[in-house]
Amino acid sequence: MFSFRTTPLLEQEDVTLRRGRIAVLDDDTAWHPQYGEYLYYTLARYRNAVRLSSFDDAATLEQCAGVVIEHQITGNRFDPFLKQLRAFFLKQNRSAHPLSVYIVDRPNPAGRAVEGCHYDGLPHKHGLTLGEIANMYYSEMNATFPLHIISAAANDAARELMPWSIPQECGLSSLFSAVFMSGSYLWNGTNLSCGEGTTRPFEMFGAPFMKRLERGRDFAWEDALTWNDVDSPVYDRAVYMRWCSFTPGYGLYAGQECFGFQMIPNPGETQYNSLLHTLRLMRFVKEQCPEFAFNDRMDSLAGNDVMMSYLRGEVDYSALRDAVKTEEQKWLRKARKYLLYDDPLYRIK
Repeated sequence: MFSFRTTPLLEQEDVTLRRGRIAVLDDDTAWHPQYGEYLYYTLARYRNAVRLSSFDDAATLEQCAGVVIEHQITGNRFDPFLKQLRAFFLKQNRSAHPLSVYIVDRPNPAGRAVEGCHYDGLPHKHGLTLGEIANMYYSEMNATFPLHIISAAANDAARELMPWSIPQECGLSSLFSAVFMSGSYLWNGTNLSCGEGTTRPFEMFGAPFMKRLERGRDFAWEDALTWNDVDSPVYDRAVYMRWCSFTPGYGLYAGQECFGFQMIPNPGETQYNSLLHTLRLMRFVKEQCPEFAFNDRMDSLAGNDVMMSYLRGEVDYSALRDAVKTEEQKWLRKARKYLLYDDPLYRIK
């Protein structure tokens, strides 16, 4: 049984919510301005609620009739929570006594734009909310356990707070992380830092060995935005590149000074594809830095043979762009039937 509900969670009349024992799985973003506290504490005051540490907390779940989930997703397929949610759904669908599942939906901080190739269930930037992804998983596995999505429009936190007002976690501390993450996460398939361990994760990239490429030494880095066979200089308008240095507090090159760039979005432009931009930058760095290298994660992070061919210099940018366009159009057709809100998904043209 699936339902999409437009009234707040605490106004639901379900017997499970009013009389049953419910588990609450939330994160640091589940703070509600209406009550001035986190979702769990509100539910614990008015309901028989216990806090769930993860989907693997079987001992707690066995004592419950339902589970309430409020979690701010990142908007891209690298979010580990999505795989955990799907595995939980599969388990519930096989259970002789499944739980009633309630998802308090939130807006997607990366918006409704779609980027990249359909791989492992989702493209690099999918454009869906958590509730819509849950709807897709539920439908694809022909599930029958009770799933109820509480509309983001009925959620006071979603209405009154911006998606990144409260950082989801220390590794995603910036509003612009969601804008760039679908592309910048691919730096994890290389020996460059993507800015993790700084206050600007996924907005910066660099490495200690890039110091020699600093502006004024070998060439002007503006070339990184205009080389190849791009039809229009869209990235000149949408994003500015600032040469900088940074020292990660953890992760790759922790404690070492890295040299590279901060990407700064132009607030007046929305036509920006982070994935394609990152692939262009990655190929440029590969051509200019002999120290640059891929690691064994790169194939799975790219998730597409044409992307890897482009990075190896075997195909040009137009072939890459056409391949990504085809994949994005496929996703738009597939995802349309799982949408719960009026605003449609779109791709950057």
